[in-house]
Amino acid sequence: MKIQSRRAVIVLFLLGFFIFGIVFFVSSYLKNASTWVFYSGNKHIYKNGRISTGTIYDRNGLTLFSTEGGKVKYNSDKTIRTAVMHAVGDSEGNVSTGALYAFKKQLSGWNLVNGVYHGNGSGNAISLTIDAKLCAVAYEALAGRHGTVGVYNYKTGDILCMVSTPSFDPENPPKVDPDSEEHNGIYMNRLLSSTYTPGSVFKLVTLAAAIDNISGVTDRTFRCNGTLKIDGGKVTCPSSHGKQNLSEALANSCNTAFAELAIEAGANQLQAYAQKAGFNSVMYIDGIKTAQGKVDVTAASKTDLGWAGIGQYTDTANPATFMAYMGAIANNGVRVTPKLLLNSKSKQTSVLSPDTADKIKTYMRNDTILNYGERNYPGLHLCAKSGTAQINGQQPNAWFAGFLDRKDCPLAFVVVVENGGAGSKVSGPIAGKVLQEAVKTYAGKM
Repeated sequence: MKIQSRRAVIVLFLLGFFIFGIVFFVSSYLKNASTWVFYSGNKHIYKNGRISTGTIYDRNGLTLFSTEGGKVKYNSDKTIRTAVMHAVGDSEGNVSTGALYAFKKQLSGWNLVNGVYHGNGSGNAISLTIDAKLCAVAYEALAGRHGTVGVYNYKTGDILCMVSTPSFDPENPPKVDPDSEEHNGIYMNRLLSSTYTPGSVFKLVTLAAAIDNISGVTDRTFRCNGTLKIDGGKVTCPSSHGKQNLSEALANSCNTAFAELAIEAGANQLQAYAQKAGFNSVMYIDGIKTAQGKVDVTAASKTDLGWAGIGQYTDTANPATFMAYMGAIANNGVRVTPKLLLNSKSKQTSVLSPDTADKIKTYMRNDTILNYGERNYPGLHLCAKSGTAQINGQQPNAWFAGFLDRKDCPLAFVVVVENGGAGSKVSGPIAGKVLQEAVKTYAGKM
């Protein structure tokens, strides 16, 4: 009897261990199956064979990537495939933010029940929001300089243009020298994964904080003699602008006026409005994580707070995040998160009051008319702000960001040229070329 009892205990123990093993395996499978399947050593996914990687189209049905007979094919136009390389990705998986890597589940057709096998072995097709021909225009406009161009529909979230340089032809990938300036950051999508000192484009964040928190600020007069002295420190301005109202201070990109506004609004408010604008957080673009900008003035001195208010100090910004902030100003204060998959949905977030957004829009429009010149952007109805971000010992980064105030073509944009110099003179013309092409293609069709 005792022997039978011991046997029963052993059997129950083994049965319990078996059940535990089954539960552990099933839970591990549910949790990690996709990781196992898409491990880079899986030749069924990453090498030739029946299982296809799928097909990628742009928004107009242009084929950007496909597999045929086990062979990888990119678009036949070298400029197009180089321009969209960071959006599409490369077959080696070096570009982790590209569609080939980020959307590999959708492309392979993988699911828990059937794995990656399709009856015809073709995989799936996905369509991206980008316009490949518009990206080619942006790529050529950058003319070999390092930087990025982004354009998106601030109503729907569709990214029409996503270009990062340096780039390369994925059909003839280079042997990358990590010490070469030519190859510096060649796999990085600068629109999504970089951060830069923003310089004067950040004055739009300071402007929002000032409008909402400083009584009568829109009727104020500011005086600039080139230097603002603050508690033993100072903020300098390249020019002495003299007497100016708030709109003129933005058009003049007056450092002393905006340093004064940042100090008067206070560190807590500047921090809060930077947070609303998307700094200190990441965006998820169809699951692709952007780099996180940084604004931290919690322990800043008054002088440092003044410099932070003009986009210097320790401020950094991600270009895609700033592009979305431009979209929020255009869209009555509502930020529509950019997206890369054509049929996905965008998240909407209120970051400014409609009244504040409208005031900033008016000032940005005035900036274009008085400073950048309507003749340089004919027919666009452009609202913009430039930035010349100072970097120790280097040429400034050139920013140009804004939007079209047009119901028939609701586009926001950002252009950054690394070590490019003056934003309006370097990045402005690039934006103009790309936006003119976008309007020609999409006005009245969006």
